[in-house]
Amino acid sequence: MADSAAGNSPHRIDAVTFLSSTDVARDFVEDMVTRASRRLAVPCRLHVTPWDARARRLAGRDQVDADALLATIDSSTEPGTVWMGVTAHDIGLALFTFVFGRARRYGHAALVSLARLGPESYGLPPDPDLVARRAVAEIMHELGHVAGLVHCRDMNCVMFFATNVETIDVRGTGFCAACAAQLPPHLVAPAPVQA
Repeated sequence: MADSAAGNSPHRIDAVTFLSSTDVARDFVEDMVTRASRRLAVPCRLHVTPWDARARRLAGRDQVDADALLATIDSSTEPGTVWMGVTAHDIGLALFTFVFGRARRYGHAALVSLARLGPESYGLPPDPDLVARRAVAEIMHELGHVAGLVHCRDMNCVMFFATNVETIDVRGTGFCAACAAQLPPHLVAPAPVQA
């Protein structure tokens, strides 16, 4: 989900640095970053740190304020690098009961929550592979916003707005032709690969 509060001009994205919460299993996040790096043409790095340890909660809810959490990483970015925060916290906004991720158009940071991506959240057996695929889809969606894209009407495009995990599964990790044409040419890997 995007917020258009940031500037409205494109900037160069030369690398993506993933900030993983220390309460996300290291082998899981390494696999997820590897999968995401197959979709991207820019270098990907991983830092495991308790970056979200002091996350601000939404009033009256057992959720973290997505905008406040995004702001904690957005303020520490470096030119050309997008910081992608990966958290186990359930995140939401005052007007939304939950969101899977958050980014600002033309911003320098993005956020993806793993809290609602697992089948166990819906009474089904755990499936780490499915969680990783969904996480990569959300990573690509939020990076699309950072690159300037808005939500797309094509249900098969990763920029289609997902209100549930089923939509994440259907839309996959690829950009439609119209959205792909608006992306910086050096950001996404040229050939689609399996996430």
